[in-house]
Amino acid sequence: MSGDLFMLLPIISILFSLIPLAVGIYVVFAFLKQGKERNSLLKEIAEELRRR
Repeated sequence: MSGDLFMLLPIISILFSLIPLAVGIYVVFAFLKQGKERNSLLKEIAEELRRR
């Protein structure tokens, strides 16, 4: 029974190293997407101000 737990330790350690990596990649892509949306909104505002 205790041998089964030791077999799971490498899998658990891999998960604990991959999960933060995946979260980090998600955060980077979320910031990039938010930046693109903000830039497009600012371009629309700038165009509207030029028309006036």
